[in-house]
Amino acid sequence: MEMTDQRITLRTSRGVLTVAVKNHGEVSIKDIQLKMLLGYCWWNDLPVIETFLDVLEMTLKSAVSDVLEHDELLVDYNVRTNDIPDDSNEVEIVFNEISADGIQFSIEEDLVLRGPDSRGLLRRMTSFRRRVDENVRRVL
Repeated sequence: MEMTDQRITLRTSRGVLTVAVKNHGEVSIKDIQLKMLLGYCWWNDLPVIETFLDVLEMTLKSAVSDVLEHDELLVDYNVRTNDIPDDSNEVEIVFNEISADGIQFSIEEDLVLRGPDSRGLLRRMTSFRRRVDENVRRVL
């Protein structure tokens, strides 16, 4: 894999997703408190995965803005779940492209989030029919 001076790194640890963006010598680091976000979604009866993706996109936009002034941020990724989004306990986000006004950022690895599986046995066995695998392409 070719290393560039524009990189994005995503790491999870202890309920925190850290978004680090590097452009040459400039670095921006932002955290998303996953437990707080889950609580917010639960309290306000919001869809968890969609809300998380919105927050992730806004965080990427903010972190990239810290290191590179731009008008448009293109974010292209695939979202895969192991059941319908509201029942899923596993979400995989595979980034295809992140670029700011045509300047492409490399992203080292995909993001996989897992939580406890509270689905019953029958629900787990039939989940292959309800899995989500869709592409999201947004200009922010």
